[in-house]
Amino acid sequence: MALVAVLLPPVLLGALLALGWYEELMLGPPRRRGRHLRLVPDPVDEPAPAAADAAPVRRHAA
Repeated sequence: MALVAVLLPPVLLGALLALGWYEELMLGPPRRRGRHLRLVPDPVDEPAPAAADAAPVRRHAA
């Protein structure tokens, strides 16, 4: 029982420090290491089509 009382606090402290380190790692800015693959490419800056500038077509049930 004394062994548990002596070893448990340092183990819990180590776990707490490890969780804090993990949180900082996850919430910190992303690190760039070599190749960086992206799932979605950057959007291309193109002008909007002319149809999008026109007034919306209203339809109603007759």
